Amino acid sequence: MRDSGQMLQVVHTGMVNAGLDVQRIYARLGYDAEKLPLRELRTAHQLQSFFWETVEAVTGDSEIGLHLCPHLPLYRGEVLEYLLFSSRTFGEGVNRALKYLRLISDALNVRLVKDGSSVCINLTSAALSTPVQRHTEICMLYELVRLVGEVTEGRFRPLAVALSCQPRAALAEYEQVFGCPVSFGAGSAQARFDAAVLDYRSPHWDPDLLQLHEEFAAKRLSKIERQDLIERIRAVFSRRLEIEQCELEDVARELQLAPRRLRFELTRAGTSFSQLRTDFRYALARRLLAHSEEPIENIVYLTGFSEPSTFYRAFRRWAGMTPLQYREQRRKPAVSDTQPA
Repeated sequence: MRDSGQMLQVVHTGMVNAGLDVQRIYARLGYDAEKLPLRELRTAHQLQSFFWETVEAVTGDSEIGLHLCPHLPLYRGEVLEYLLFSSRTFGEGVNRALKYLRLISDALNVRLVKDGSSVCINLTSAALSTPVQRHTEICMLYELVRLVGEVTEGRFRPLAVALSCQPRAALAEYEQVFGCPVSFGAGSAQARFDAAVLDYRSPHWDPDLLQLHEEFAAKRLSKIERQDLIERIRAVFSRRLEIEQCELEDVARELQLAPRRLRFELTRAGTSFSQLRTDFRYALARRLLAHSEEPIENIVYLTGFSEPSTFYRAFRRWAGMTPLQYREQRRKPAVSDTQPA
């Protein structure tokens, strides 16, 4: 399960606005903050725990998510936000946008639950094995509350907020941030609104724009699904490549896809099975040569080649040098520009 880089972009901007030592945080994470392509990233959801643990450690703030909320920019979900604005009513817009929630995250579920005169926006995990991290829960629910206010031109504010986590700060702090009563230990994080919000008519409703926005959302989602397919293929390579031949038919069978469908989807993604396999073999060979003591004779078979001569020819074509030359080059100590007097 993966999260969109747009989520990290919101938090990153909040940390900068709050005056946190962003460079130190990213250095601990092993990233260069200035070179990190935040909007293009799709990161493993499990990394959120490491991210927030690092932010807590650097700031010394165990409730950093809550304290970041006032500094977070309003989430601009691009196509999801467009779907909300161009739909006839808020309720229709939310239900339409939720079909494309994967554009934000595979790991989160958002549901509308109407209960008499009120409606709850529930935030839960998509899998029991990966509960929503407390700081993510607080920041996401805060952003959802703000988004409701933005879409309805400030006419609807939360009646109450419930968090699944336990408080680490005074109750007054939570209620000041969310602007309503806050409770804890709920089965899921939720914000409760007057049910009339569902019938709020958007002043920006436009059927023609709505159709364009839905087409764009479907296109974006299709792109993510193709990226996921490529990741699944690479995972199969890592399991099969070193022990047996790995042909398209073998991978298609493991992914429970027809070979023709797999070939078609890869063509739509601008690549091919043979190109993915070649790239994987080359990357694996480089890693083993540079970072292991594995004999080259073993690397031949670990990368799926049946003959050393075939591996040597392929590697020379890839790297412009022999495997041994590559290993020696990568392990050669850096020569200082200054010579001893």
